[in-house]
Amino acid sequence: MNILDIQNLHTFFPITGGVFSKITGYIKAVNDVSLYIKKGEIVSVVGESGCGKSTLGLTALGLTPASSGTIALADKKIDIKKQHSWKPFRKDYQIIFQDPFTSLNPRHTIYKILSEPLLLHKVYTRKNVREGVIRLMEHVGLSTDYLRRFPHAFSGGQRQRIAIARAIGIKPKMIVCDEVASALDVSVQAQIIQLLLQLKKEMNLSLMFISHDLSLVKAISDRIYVMYLGKIVESAPSSDLFKKPKHPYTQALLNSIPTLNRNKKPAILSGEVPSPINLPSGCVFKSRCKYAKEECDRKHPEFSTIGDTHVACYFPLS
Repeated sequence: MNILDIQNLHTFFPITGGVFSKITGYIKAVNDVSLYIKKGEIVSVVGESGCGKSTLGLTALGLTPASSGTIALADKKIDIKKQHSWKPFRKDYQIIFQDPFTSLNPRHTIYKILSEPLLLHKVYTRKNVREGVIRLMEHVGLSTDYLRRFPHAFSGGQRQRIAIARAIGIKPKMIVCDEVASALDVSVQAQIIQLLLQLKKEMNLSLMFISHDLSLVKAISDRIYVMYLGKIVESAPSSDLFKKPKHPYTQALLNSIPTLNRNKKPAILSGEVPSPINLPSGCVFKSRCKYAKEECDRKHPEFSTIGDTHVACYFPLS
């Protein structure tokens, strides 16, 4: 069973202008994306900043409205045009946001932040909710002495642990992890990732891991989707993608990973990313691709299958 199944998803943001605020164009943040996540899988979405991966995660959970396409949660199709159709799935699908400083209400104590979801979804009653909050704090490695403190009294790593506790408290089936470690100190990042992997194993969670840290993604992912300018350009099992990338953009991302080898400098991909408002005709990567030919100008390539890899490229790497 697929815990999440997305087909031909579009998320466009209208641009208005003029006296009457007419729509003059669209920012095509997510442009015809399809992906799936099986139960118990860790699936990562990677790409440069601004490629649309965070918008994809928010749209998958109905937090950002989709323009068109289909979304199925646990094999049940969502009516993307009706916000109330997401309500039965809120308990099973959670998200941990990138910034732990803005994802927690600064006016609420940690006890209130953690207890409200437990009461709302009837995981605990008011008589035993304190017991549930204490268990959550212990589960994520925080002292129960902190319950009456406010978010400003914690470090970034501690706040992210609180956000994780809030997400797992109602026992979800899947969590979207949106750049959960990027805003933290390097020394804390490994602790947070290790905690997530431990919880994933204990609770049989599915994780959608959104990141630009390819070294991290390589270590934890079952499968990886590579995103560029709102489109998925390659998907593959983690081991296959890092050993034999098929799309030139994927290869460019791998070449940019820093190493300890002084003789091997990271290769920086040249050229500017086209505007998502005015997308180029044909392949969206053609302006930065050294293999681009006339075929790439006609239309964006369809996916072809090479082993377990799916790649949208007219001239995949051999």
